[in-house]
Amino acid sequence: MTRTFDQSDVPLVGAREMAIALRAVVEAEQARVFFEGADDSDRGMIEGAFWKIFDGEAAQGGIILLRLWCLIDTLQSRRLKARLLDRGFEFLNSAVAAAADLRLNLDWGFAPQKLIWGIDRAEAIQRTRQPLRVDLRVVRLQQAEVDIAA
Repeated sequence: MTRTFDQSDVPLVGAREMAIALRAVVEAEQARVFFEGADDSDRGMIEGAFWKIFDGEAAQGGIILLRLWCLIDTLQSRRLKARLLDRGFEFLNSAVAAAADLRLNLDWGFAPQKLIWGIDRAEAIQRTRQPLRVDLRVVRLQQAEVDIAA
């Protein structure tokens, strides 16, 4: 079955599928594109790495790559770049998750403010999934301080 889509509204993908695109960027050793943007040679290397690890329909892979390129372009906005520089690569996990389920119009790309809200939502979800580990580290540190004081 051939998959078609309206270019004015790109279909959603899963966060795990977008994570494959992020992995392709890392494997192509082109992580700087998140900070500087991507040119044709960067895109070629990333797409080559992506197609080596992606196991799915070509149309779905194309949609994932479209979302990745639009995410990279949107990350070049002043506010998003500042957040990326402040939070580092951990920020990218949330950005990729947000880019998976935000509305994307090829004429306009992602709306930067909506992407910021999506990233904030993804970070909140990640924090709620990890509170026990953080609390255990704090408890261990406090216990170590008690042991040292005794």
